[in-house]
Amino acid sequence: MIPINYQVTGEEEYSFRIEIDGDGNYTVHTGTYATQKPRLGKLTTHQESELQHAVKSLRSFNEHPKPGDGQAFQAKLVVGEGEQQVVYTFWEGALEEDEELASLVRQLEVI
Repeated sequence: MIPINYQVTGEEEYSFRIEIDGDGNYTVHTGTYATQKPRLGKLTTHQESELQHAVKSLRSFNEHPKPGDGQAFQAKLVVGEGEQQVVYTFWEGALEEDEELASLVRQLEVI
């Protein structure tokens, strides 16, 4: 399993972060003004396979910076570790422009 770290921050102190290690163990942090305890678990073989496929389907890790000064959800996706690590930042509108990225994000957000 390729390690994945995905984090979204948004309006009204909204925050979502999921960390998946090389063994498929995950920690999900969600919070707003009432932060919840992290949720721990292990991906199923099917989830691991689907996530790996989604990561490999990404055409490129181009940055999608937020246009203007308006409020928008900001996201950071880190795939891999060490010298193989790729860091990708984007805003919520990028999900409408990049179908592969949107697929990966949807899979992460339902874990």
